Amino acid sequence: MKDSIKLEAQKRILTGKKVSQLRTEGNIPAAVFGINGNLNIVLSKKLFIKTYEKAQYTSIIDLILEKTNHNVLISEIQVHPVTNDVLHVTFQEVSLEKKVNKNVPIELTGEAPAIKTYNGILVHSLQEIEIEALPMNIPQSIKVDISVLENIGDSILIKDLVLDESLELVSKDEDDMDIAIVTISPPTEEAEEEEGEVSPDDVEIINEKKEETPE
Repeated sequence: MKDSIKLEAQKRILTGKKVSQLRTEGNIPAAVFGINGNLNIVLSKKLFIKTYEKAQYTSIIDLILEKTNHNVLISEIQVHPVTNDVLHVTFQEVSLEKKVNKNVPIELTGEAPAIKTYNGILVHSLQEIEIEALPMNIPQSIKVDISVLENIGDSILIKDLVLDESLELVSKDEDDMDIAIVTISPPTEEAEEEEGEVSPDDVEIINEKKEETPE
């Protein structure tokens, strides 16, 4: 079970276009979709970035708002398309006793033998998966060991996942279970041609040997 991460916030009065004033002061406008109602809040940009580095989207944050505490998960972060600055954050308040649905990133571990042996191409087609769990049991990532991928065409499917007993897949549809997380594809024609190419230096050496006259 993961420990919660604390983050202080203040109630926000400014809304609409006026929130730009908050950003110039080094703050971030945010909102909490609460169990008992929604809240507009403001965060220190510096503190939020530190919190996000620890919590990501999967760890519980103990949001301290004046004299109240709220257990929240980061739901959405809006960023500027050019500067990448954080413009707005949305939190989801949760009960520690009730399961929630959450998308969790898939992390590939190990090395696939087919890449080295057959020059295969690793295609990571599913980046995250939706699971159901108690908030404190949500993992930072779901690890998938690709060392079992030995041949071209080998895949790891959703149904191949071995999850902790505290986690459950949201979708159990047969078609969804057959979706590939990662696959080994054959090398491209370009890569095969490069392997068969002879360098100019090699050609010159061959020609030089052919032009040698007998003693």
